[in-house]
Amino acid sequence: MKKSILFVDDEKNILRALYRVFSEEDYNLFFAESAKEALDVLETNDMDIIITDFRMPGMSGYDLLKVVKEKYPHVIRIILSGYADENIVFKALQTNVAKVYVLKPWNNEELKEIIKNVIELEDKMREKRCLEIINNIDYLPTLKNLYNTICKVIENEDDINKVVKSIEQDPAIASKILQVANSAFYNLKTASVKQAVVYLGLVNVRNIVLNAAVFECVGDGDYKTLLWEHANLTNKIFYYIYERILGKKVQDSFASAGLLHGIGQILLLKLFQQEYKEYRKRIIYSDQCIDFEELEKEIFGFTHTELGAVLLSWWDIPLPVVEAAFYHHRPDSSNIINREVVCVANIACYLAWDLVGVKQFEEYVNYSKEFLKFNCESWVDLKQLCKNLFNKQED
Repeated sequence: MKKSILFVDDEKNILRALYRVFSEEDYNLFFAESAKEALDVLETNDMDIIITDFRMPGMSGYDLLKVVKEKYPHVIRIILSGYADENIVFKALQTNVAKVYVLKPWNNEELKEIIKNVIELEDKMREKRCLEIINNIDYLPTLKNLYNTICKVIENEDDINKVVKSIEQDPAIASKILQVANSAFYNLKTASVKQAVVYLGLVNVRNIVLNAAVFECVGDGDYKTLLWEHANLTNKIFYYIYERILGKKVQDSFASAGLLHGIGQILLLKLFQQEYKEYRKRIIYSDQCIDFEELEKEIFGFTHTELGAVLLSWWDIPLPVVEAAFYHHRPDSSNIINREVVCVANIACYLAWDLVGVKQFEEYVNYSKEFLKFNCESWVDLKQLCKNLFNKQED
């Protein structure tokens, strides 16, 4: 079935140009010259994607997408604009008001590719098999409510006490926030949830809440501890690569990519405890390199990357984090939009498993190193840092 796209821009010449680009593509095309007109179109037509300008008379593109997210959450939201106010753009991406931002003037082929890729990923995230599994995990809907509370406080710059109160009502999440704040990495030394939230910042708290809540739905045990330590170590390596090697700031829209990339593993552990033990033993005791995804297909019938990405998409997590979860073992996929984020997650995950002796194929990590233009010195320094982080974590 053809996908339907709604283009919104107050400049007629932009809409004409977009018509010329997409008129021979296999889409149903709709056009609107204002946010009000766009909402009228959405009321009377089933739409798959909306692509809007940011700065328009009356209701802005940002406010339009906020309404679309609320009323039509299944519609993929993309910004196509020459307006480059970083604060507003980052806020739109961070809160998933928009999944992708494309700057004008656009490259026709690149825009077509972005739309194709985001549609393919969204279709995969809606596959019935994984959605049925997610919907049958009782604990997760409560988490979604807490996550949404935090997101709304961030989006509306609201009172932080709303978040503190929500966290304090869940002792398991509150204890995990305090554990992270008091760890050697942050070294806060506090028993106050509010102080921990203020110190860590809402974005970090949101990410910890997501990860911790999924971990709390699994009983204690060695595998749970292993996966928690792996997630936290991967997160630290992810930040180090961005800030120290690439010299870039980790944006809020993908700040949780390192922490949440492997969240599907904990779901496998919860849902298939006996099979997961067999899976983990085959990885740990193998004297050969293991392809995680092939082994998971053999044992479970699907992969932790599929399951994790579907969960994150179901929670309406920003696209770069969903891509990191889905592609971190296949960073060379032609469907990736946020390739830099995925490659950094791939390297961080590889190094975190390498430290506990898991043998892995180097093909994909070599691809990521080449894409990110790592030199030998950077790689040696990174591996030494990982050993230091691992030793600190063990202590």
